Amino acid sequence: MVTHLYKNFLQSKEVYKDNIEYWKTVVYTLLSNENKTFHSYLTTTKMDGSLYMDGNPIYNFRLDNSNRAVRIIQEEIEENTVEFSAWLNSLELENETIYELVISLELSHESVLLATELINAWIINNYPKEKMEAFIDKLFNLKDAIFFADTEHSEQINA
Repeated sequence: MVTHLYKNFLQSKEVYKDNIEYWKTVVYTLLSNENKTFHSYLTTTKMDGSLYMDGNPIYNFRLDNSNRAVRIIQEEIEENTVEFSAWLNSLELENETIYELVISLELSHESVLLATELINAWIINNYPKEKMEAFIDKLFNLKDAIFFADTEHSEQINA
């Protein structure tokens, strides 16, 4: 069973803001223990100051004194499974190439664990591109085995 969080984040400004605060806490906790400092690198508000509220990105950060960044895209919850994907991307910002880890997910306790593993590998452990791509593939391939290893057997027992 998947434990989804902030289910109505696209319909409620308050839930959307709470969702952003959740990501701030997760990222701050992960990076502050390593004495890493960071800042936002993408605009998430309109000219009038209101939020875009589309989940892309729900949260983003760039490591200070680095060209590495993370963008988290949060999708509306549609399935009772762990919906998660990630890839590496590069973009030009102010005449500088930024290398970002892009994580797209439906927010759940399970997807947050996968996201923090990827952020840890990309930002803290500084995996090179090839190693990071292999790690993304490995986590994606293990996702169902990790979170649904005995679901079928459990359902048979509980039936």
